[in-house]
Amino acid sequence: MYILILSIIISIITFWIGLLLFKKLKILDTPWKYKDLKRKTPVPKLIGIFLIISVILSILLLIPNYLNNKEVQYLLFWAIFLWIITIIDDIKWISAKYRFLIQIWVSIIWILWWAIISHFSLFWHIYNIPYWLWFIISLIWFILIINSFNWFDGINWMWSWVATIWFISMVLLIKFVILHYYQVSPEEYKHLVALLNLCIIMSWVSFVSTIIEFKPFGLLRDVWVMFLWYVLAYLSLLSWWKIGILIVVLSLVLFDSFWVIINRIKNKKNPMQWDYTHFHHRLMKHWWKREEIRMFVWIWSLFFMVIMILQWINSFNKIIILFMVFILFFWIHIYLYWIKKLPQWMWDRNKDL
Repeated sequence: MYILILSIIISIITFWIGLLLFKKLKILDTPWKYKDLKRKTPVPKLIGIFLIISVILSILLLIPNYLNNKEVQYLLFWAIFLWIITIIDDIKWISAKYRFLIQIWVSIIWILWWAIISHFSLFWHIYNIPYWLWFIISLIWFILIINSFNWFDGINWMWSWVATIWFISMVLLIKFVILHYYQVSPEEYKHLVALLNLCIIMSWVSFVSTIIEFKPFGLLRDVWVMFLWYVLAYLSLLSWWKIGILIVVLSLVLFDSFWVIINRIKNKKNPMQWDYTHFHHRLMKHWWKREEIRMFVWIWSLFFMVIMILQWINSFNKIIILFMVFILFFWIHIYLYWIKKLPQWMWDRNKDL
């Protein structure tokens, strides 16, 4: 409990120090350049730097013994590396191709060094999989998580709350399911407790970022967004055999990425080319307000988080739920946009996209 409370205090204090510092140094955005932006008062930009600092400080101050833990060492090392890359990207633009190559490079080194998924559980049995196959699956998962959240970042403070829900689901999953129902070795227990504490810290720093975006008190920019995506992908791979629950919690984000790629291929477009065909764009095309979209996404994520956690160790029910969510999402979209031919393209840039 003390980790939870103190991580909130550290993140708030660090953020306010950064806010005052950037205001004094006049590191501000220029909202008057955007005609469709209602907010005309400049706020500090790149403020996500201080949220990353709050995560690092929380680890150093609250769980310093974890610095000898290779999971934490690698988390901090690559977080700082990506931090530098995204700052360079914000100052001097880096092309999407090079950013994608950097993601692949980081992912490959990380997976080789530690975070390879070597087994999975199905119907109360654990199955081992050849190393080469899980290397490919792990790499795809890492790249998918990072880019899915990148594409889902279309409405202010929607994605950050989804990330918060994910971290909370990890905490509940480890605390009340894995550690409660499964027999784990002492080494696995230490691994899970480390993962639990990291998720506690990240859940509340992510929650603070949601509050910052709501006002907004400052602009987090990609320096925080990329860090959050990276940590989420990192910790999800470290959770090894319970990744199915996480897929359901993040189903809107992940399935939206699949839909967009499939839809672009169907329309003979480059699957990596940017457009306005994502889930929130389609809803706005049909006159949903941003507040309604945020609420729908949050309720969806929270609902399935609760449903999956309440299944405890019932793997069969979890698989059925995952299958039903998959069918529900894709059949509705196929029916509405491929059969009924409802419009889904949206080329006019909106306020906070």
